[in-house]
Amino acid sequence: MGKLLYRGYLKSKVQIILWVRGIILGAGVIVPGVSGGTIMVIFGMYETMLQDLLRFRLKPYIAMAIGAVVGVFAGGALLSFLFDHHPNPTYSFIMGCLLMSIPFILKRTKGFTGKRTLLLIIGILISFSLLRLPALFVGGTLTLGQTFFAGFVSSATMMVPGVSGSAVLIVLGLYESILEAVRLFEMLTLLIFIIGAVTGVFLLAKVLKSLFTRYMSEILFFFTGLIIGSLGMVWPSEISFIPLVTFGLGLGLVYRFGK
Repeated sequence: MGKLLYRGYLKSKVQIILWVRGIILGAGVIVPGVSGGTIMVIFGMYETMLQDLLRFRLKPYIAMAIGAVVGVFAGGALLSFLFDHHPNPTYSFIMGCLLMSIPFILKRTKGFTGKRTLLLIIGILISFSLLRLPALFVGGTLTLGQTFFAGFVSSATMMVPGVSGSAVLIVLGLYESILEAVRLFEMLTLLIFIIGAVTGVFLLAKVLKSLFTRYMSEILFFFTGLIIGSLGMVWPSEISFIPLVTFGLGLGLVYRFGK
């Protein structure tokens, strides 16, 4: 009896941890510059998740999915408030999180080589350039096609550690419209967005799994370059005491939970 209760306790604990991680993931993916793939790498779940998606083994992620929904809506409201009232400390916190994620990613590689260093530099240049492209869609209400496309592109790119789905939406000129839909609970828009997102996730999972099997170290170096290049998105406009504190908090948070 005691063993059954203990097993039940452990199972409940695992579900709670997954739910909390889902909240962090949901809140994180709506922040420009933060990659959902990076968060999953930090959690140590990225490659396992890819394998499970390919097998349509979704049950272990139900608690995380529920948490992610909570995180997206709660994070949307909080993000709007923080960026409106405390932009520099918020950007500094995000930058700290991103920087501390780099050593944990590189730790999983086989070390530096000339080829991997080149891939790191290419990743930096691509990510840095991506953030400076003009928006492709400007103003107006989103059509259903644009909404589906936004979900597909943001989720597909979000699956790549170092690539921020929200940053891609900003490049496309769709970020504010999607964030507004989240804030106002526009269910039709959100449903179409989710359908596009799910499509993007499943289509890209197989490609990523194949590439990871053959070229893991090279890909992780390239992903690290993408992270470094994306730091320009979250660079604070001025540096003072409070942003330095939140920067340290971001470093400490990922250091504590990224091991």
